[in-house]
Amino acid sequence: MIKLLEDKDEFANLLDECMKILDDNVSVLNDIEYSAESEKEDVVITDLTKNDLVNMAHDVADSSRIKRAESYFVKRFFEPKSD
Repeated sequence: MIKLLEDKDEFANLLDECMKILDDNVSVLNDIEYSAESEKEDVVITDLTKNDLVNMAHDVADSSRIKRAESYFVKRFFEPKSD
């Protein structure tokens, strides 16, 4: 019985490590994908107003929150259920 518990602990630790690696890599891949997509849209705009800049800042913040929410969702989805 003790060996079984040790195996479960080792397995749980291994899953935790895999989740951390996956989380790190998902963020990196999302950043790469975002960079590749944004390069397609790179255009120099010279007549930006303050409102345009504020709107852009809000868009970046929203995008960051969405990425974080997706990451937390994946973590919760793969966490072991404590029934």
